[in-house]
Amino acid sequence: MHIYFDYQIFALQKVGGISRYFVELASRLPGSFQDIKTTVLAPLHINEYLEFSSVDTIGRRIPGFPGKHHFLRPINFSLSRFLLSRISPDIFHETYYSAKSQSVSAPRVLTVYDMIHECFPEQFRGPDLEIPTLKAAAVARADHIITISHKTREDLIKILAVPSEKITVIPLASSFKVAPEDCLTERPAKPYILYVGLRQGVKNFSTLLDAFAHSKVLQSDFDLLCVGGENFTHSEMHTIQHMGLTEKVKHVRASDAMLPTLYSQATLFVYPSLYEGFGLPLLEAMRCGCPVVCSNTSSLPEIAGDAALYFDPMNEAELRTALEQTVQSETTLKDLQLRGYEREQLFSWDRCVRQTTELYRNLL
Repeated sequence: MHIYFDYQIFALQKVGGISRYFVELASRLPGSFQDIKTTVLAPLHINEYLEFSSVDTIGRRIPGFPGKHHFLRPINFSLSRFLLSRISPDIFHETYYSAKSQSVSAPRVLTVYDMIHECFPEQFRGPDLEIPTLKAAAVARADHIITISHKTREDLIKILAVPSEKITVIPLASSFKVAPEDCLTERPAKPYILYVGLRQGVKNFSTLLDAFAHSKVLQSDFDLLCVGGENFTHSEMHTIQHMGLTEKVKHVRASDAMLPTLYSQATLFVYPSLYEGFGLPLLEAMRCGCPVVCSNTSSLPEIAGDAALYFDPMNEAELRTALEQTVQSETTLKDLQLRGYEREQLFSWDRCVRQTTELYRNLL
């Protein structure tokens, strides 16, 4: 059985959760099953994971550039059409959403990661506005769909009226590696609450800022450390300064090697997002022994289970109370840490690979 993964996500992401997911699948499947081969068909791509993996790849990596999707999409489509006319995949797995369909006789599999563009259309601009249309087209032509959480499956059925029997839920896992030693070049001066990821739109960072600004308990004993995304915008810096938090709220650009140490040394990890298709940072925090406080929305309770303290992300006072109660209780912190270790063990790439292989075999 030879599975081909298409170019789409690898031409869009230099690094990122979705491309990491497919590299994990493509690299692990042949090692787990002797009758399986995998190939990524990515004629021109910008993805770093492919370059440093054992994945059989048809294509080459090029530097990223502004507006790359306008140029790479038609070039990759044409080159892939030519290559597919000379090979015969057993399974063709599309890695993202497109309106155009490659001509293949093999069963098509599509992974849908979330329905955030459909649920929060006001949060998106530019090329992202076309994603619902592209997704609907890709869903319609797929023989089977994988969703990474039950919540995404429910939303897919509700919004696009996809038959339930056409969807299989296969959760992701974390590729996070716990650092064997402290990799920080500069240690934070005070205990800190950790926030990881982008901050705009549904990530709901502004509500977290409000909660922190209105809490004497949090400000007196903790900094708020923000990791990932770009530096604070002028608007964010103005807001932080207006709230009197310039010395309390800090942004750090951390490498992959630094992040495990930042998780493990944080008092807790907070995730105030309004919507997530999965929520990999939850598993990263748990693996590093960092207690989790997160939103009670979308897929987050499904992933975190009993290993997190929850709050309504639309309620600033509830978020503030959850943070205060957690940091002031050593018992709660320890309990969340232990529950997190156990919960994270339920998600593994071995399980993801096994379930995906079963799906492929059933389609054949």
